[in-house]
Amino acid sequence: MARVTHARQRSPHASIQVVAHRGASDDAPEHTLAAYRKAIEDGADALECDVRLTADGHLVCVHDRRVNRTSNGRGAVSALELADLAALDFGSWKDREESPDWDPVPGELTSVLTLERLLELFTEVRATGRPLQLAIETKHPTRWAGQVEERLLNLLNRFELATPPPDEPSPIRIMSFSGRSLHR
Repeated sequence: MARVTHARQRSPHASIQVVAHRGASDDAPEHTLAAYRKAIEDGADALECDVRLTADGHLVCVHDRRVNRTSNGRGAVSALELADLAALDFGSWKDREESPDWDPVPGELTSVLTLERLLELFTEVRATGRPLQLAIETKHPTRWAGQVEERLLNLLNRFELATPPPDEPSPIRIMSFSGRSLHR
């Protein structure tokens, strides 16, 4: 029988958070704008996304190194330009039962999602006063090395999310399986 040490016991003051992993990916194709909108509508406390850098320097929300599983295309995200990814269908493969109370915008179910567009949605929601957090996972290894983190920080700065207000926790978390990525 496993023992829970004091360090692992949850604080009685800690609250449970619902984090929408790749958006509401049960209802809509993962990493689509529709999936993130649905997660927000459903009341998620936080969103989680994976980011990869395209050949022309855009951060896109795609989990796998290759687009084969989640689109009608083939190839590595890092070898494709944003226009190439925009021409692919990232959602028609997903079987889903339509919720009668949910009417997603059709293009939001199939288009590749840039981190920039997700940050726009995120800041729009937070501007209404709703607390929402975002966990961003940088995917590695990549041929672009430090450019992923550099582009990520540039976007966070542009949306004024790189530095939290004084005495407030940051609404952004950065994650990676790469220690080097986290150090950068």
